[in-house]
Amino acid sequence: MKRMNAISRNLKKMLISMSLLCTPVIAQQSDCLQFTVVGICYWYYYYGSDTTILYGHFNPDVIVSVTNPQGVDRAEDGGYLADTQNRNHQNLIYQDARAVGHPLTGRIYCPSNTSALRPYFLSEVDIPSWRWGGLDVFTLAATIPGLREIGRWPLNTWGAVYPRTGWTIQHSEPKSSGIVAQRVGDILTRSHEPHIYSSIKGDFVFVESDKITWSPGSLEENTNVEGWWEALEINSDSSGTSFGQCLLFGENDTLSANGWGGGRVAKNGEYLYTLWRPYTCCEVSVGVLIKIQISPYPVIVMTN
Repeated sequence: MKRMNAISRNLKKMLISMSLLCTPVIAQQSDCLQFTVVGICYWYYYYGSDTTILYGHFNPDVIVSVTNPQGVDRAEDGGYLADTQNRNHQNLIYQDARAVGHPLTGRIYCPSNTSALRPYFLSEVDIPSWRWGGLDVFTLAATIPGLREIGRWPLNTWGAVYPRTGWTIQHSEPKSSGIVAQRVGDILTRSHEPHIYSSIKGDFVFVESDKITWSPGSLEENTNVEGWWEALEINSDSSGTSFGQCLLFGENDTLSANGWGGGRVAKNGEYLYTLWRPYTCCEVSVGVLIKIQISPYPVIVMTN
């Protein structure tokens, strides 16, 4: 009788969980968090079973700062480029980058692969690869146009992910900062890359804080399937992008009057971006786990 009652209670919990799955996600497409129920975790043991809810949401894993050490104003540059802040460059731009763990990483619900305020990448340390190209210059993606482009080549492209250096050929400094941030994210979310860094790829499945968590994969450009970016527009001429709204680099701004970089210029030459990555997790119970994921995550997939 006790076993039947336990099974009945678990069936009710399962039905409640399944009903939650039928509730539409109330979120804008650009909402960074995308918190929702995606399934259930069914725990079976010899004298009964238990059910916990499988949640999915993006975690703010790292903050990437991009700076331009060449950012010296020159009067002779003139004001013809509205989104360069008259800096000492034309199209070839070099920028340094740093990545540290976000203060709120792993504190929303699902644990994260990163630790708050821990440094993961310093371009000043990665000089052989970041300044000179390193082994990245010998890859196919670095030599064949159209491979690993940020944007849809050849109709629209901001620049290539490879070689993953601080050099970009881009008249727009905000766009070049996005290229650099994407390159840093590409490095961090992979293992054994020819750079000096700490990987945030993590184990595919791990247990932490009484939750079993499934990690995202390696970052991809032009889609939010494995992560996307929040622009922290500090000390800029921005007209005001809402906090907590994420974006993809590589947006086609061909028909835009000011371009993507218009209104996004950082007066001090520093750009800050938060990399949000998708995790799914559920509370740990007793027994053998059967993961039942009803809907894919992210539930709102965006692409360029």
